Amino acid sequence: MFIKHGKRSDQRGAVLVVGMIFLAMLTLMGVAAYSVATQEEKMAGNSRDRMRAFEAAEASLRDCESVLGSLAGLPSFNGTGGMYTAPAVTAAPMFETVDWKTDSNVRVLATAMTDVSRQPRCIVEELLVLEAKPVDGALSGPQQRAEERVYRVSASGYGANATTAALVQSTYRRQ
Repeated sequence: MFIKHGKRSDQRGAVLVVGMIFLAMLTLMGVAAYSVATQEEKMAGNSRDRMRAFEAAEASLRDCESVLGSLAGLPSFNGTGGMYTAPAVTAAPMFETVDWKTDSNVRVLATAMTDVSRQPRCIVEELLVLEAKPVDGALSGPQQRAEERVYRVSASGYGANATTAALVQSTYRRQ
């Protein structure tokens, strides 16, 4: 049996138009999916770089704390090698004013870290020295308080990207 189709002039190309619209929608969905995947990869990379900077700063912080905890004695707090006396109470703290990029102003981590744009560094500020004094009227415990020193340790770490940085701090007390 033979089915006769309409005249050629009766065909208007509706299937072609619907197909083109469908193809355009699929293309837009593909471009959007690619854009989302690319953005997620950038976010993961930035997060990884921030974590790298934080870990570098932590390593440097522990390095400066080990200098304070050394039994060999304390370094002099004269502004070299990242060792400072604290400025006046009305002045900005050293970690805000020191030039972190100049190696002579800071203590640079001795063990080189890979995958960082700049080696981590730290500074120590001697905040307070409490004199040894006898404890009057104590009923028990030690009769004399040992001399105590209090320090602020600040460390800066960097990620693979030079603009990614982390600053961590601790307060260290030494008897």
